Amino acid sequence: MWNCMRLAALLTLLTTMLPAAAAAEDNGMTARGIFSMLPVSIFENTVEGLSEADKQRLLTEGHSDFWEIAGETEDVMVFAALPFRDSAVALRLFRNTADGSVEAAIGTLGAPICTLELWRVDVTGRMVPIDTPPEPDIREFLDQSRGLPQGINPTVLICLGLGGLKAEPVFWNSSGMTQAPLAHDISFQWNGRSFEKQVLPHRAQTDGRP
Repeated sequence: MWNCMRLAALLTLLTTMLPAAAAAEDNGMTARGIFSMLPVSIFENTVEGLSEADKQRLLTEGHSDFWEIAGETEDVMVFAALPFRDSAVALRLFRNTADGSVEAAIGTLGAPICTLELWRVDVTGRMVPIDTPPEPDIREFLDQSRGLPQGINPTVLICLGLGGLKAEPVFWNSSGMTQAPLAHDISFQWNGRSFEKQVLPHRAQTDGRP
């Protein structure tokens, strides 16, 4: 179960900022301003959900019946479910230094299965949904000398991560979700203009995502 300390630690991780030089002319776009324009569809993937009316209350009062703003900066908002804070949604902005546009990633956090939406907002304020980076082949996560154990079916999800997005492999067998040995972690780090694929040796998770 999530608690206040864990949410605070997660917010600190999410708000690891890009270098100051990466801040482009963006017509004052902020996480709060963009959240006010986004649909509430990402919350359909949570038990609590969120209506448009509750979204407006969340923005004006900082909380609704089932959500609160757990942390906020110009580029990040984190929403924790009430009363137990056992579910969270985060919004993070990635600013384009070339054309002043913003890519806004909003996704669920902490659950084994993540969901993510990616939106682009240009300097005129026009917002359109865009595709996430393509999911890596499952073989990119594995030690090539070992492969997958027999009877395991994999899928790869794109989730919100540190400094960008994270490719998250999920493994299933006849009993449900299971584990498989990983050799690599794959992420898509924001370089000021686009998401750049990065492959690193696997590091075991010690906390909730990202």
